[in-house]
This record gives sequence, C-alpha cells and structure tokens, in this order.
Amino acid sequence: PAWHKWNGYLALTLILFRLMWGFVGGSTARFANFVALPGRALAYLRAAAGEPQRFLGHNPLGGWMVVALIGLVGLQCVSGLFAADEDRLVIEGPLVGLVADSTVSFAARWHHRLFDALQILVALHVVATLFYTFVRREPLIAAMVTGSKPRAPYVDQKTAQPGSWLAAGVCLAVAATIVFGGILAAGGKL
Repeated sequence: PAWHKWNGYLALTLILFRLMWGFVGGSTARFANFVALPGRALAYLRAAAGEPQRFLGHNPLGGWMVVALIGLVGLQCVSGLFAADEDRLVIEGPLVGLVADSTVSFAARWHHRLFDALQILVALHVVATLFYTFVRREPLIAAMVTGSKPRAPYVDQKTAQPGSWLAAGVCLAVAATIVFGGILAAGGKL
C-alpha cells in the first residue's frame, strides 16, 4: 500500500495547488469568479427549469460542487495522514506516531466515511456534467478536456483569461513543499 500513501500525497499536493490557483489562476479558475452566495445558487437552481443561463466558467451550483469536492478531498487527505488500519500492519499514515491511538481510530473512521461521501459527490458531479452536456447541449466535457468553450453570450465572463504557467509552476512547487516538507518537519515518515 505504498501506492495508497503516495496517491494521498499527490492528492493533497493537488488540493493545495488548486486552493492557491483559485486566487492566482486563470479567470475561470478563480474562486471570486465562480463561488456565488448561497442565495444566488438557489436562485439559479429555481430558474434552471426555464431558459438556461450559460456560464463560461462554473455556474453557481457547479461552483459550490467545486468547493465541496476540494473540501472533501482535502479532509480525506488530512485524515489519511493520521489514519491506520486496525492492526497497523498494512498501512498507516505518516503522522500516526504523533497522535494518540484514539485519534488514529477517529481519523481512520472518518477517512472511510469521507471516501463514501466523496463517491456520492463524484457521482453527482458526473451526472450533472452529463446532463448539461447531453440534455442542455453545453459542451462541458469538451471544455474540461480542451480548456475552452465556443464563443457565446455568457452570463459570468465574455472571454477567459488563462493563468500564467510560471504562477502554476510556483503554486505546484509551494504545494509540494508544504506537503512533503510539512510531513517531514512534523516528524513524520514518508
């Protein structure tokens, strides 16, 4: 299960990267451009039965899904740092030795629960993406792959401004340093 731990480190690095990218990334990646107030998300949901509004980035519900997925994956990763299997023979997180057995049990229990919740959210996200792609005829899957949508009158932005490759590289390096450096600085073992 070394691959399990390394996948966790990678996921945590990507979550930290995405959090930073949400402030310095391209226009459609910035939280300020797609995380709506809850009232606006509810209004979007109520209006969804009528003529759909088109968004270049995430619509208000999609924005909250991004927040939920980032939050759940982040919690999943952090709980894994402190979790272990019952006998600690197969796998244990790198920071298990720093906490009490009761904390390890608590983290392991939540690590499993969060995975179940994450599967539900991922399924909802896939269903919503398929709905918007095939029922609403928005090219979301193509946009996820290519990073662009066709020109149209969008509610949120007229055009997307890409993020800087340099900023992306810096964010990724900082995220990896925080994850790996943090584990080692705390006395954990990779």
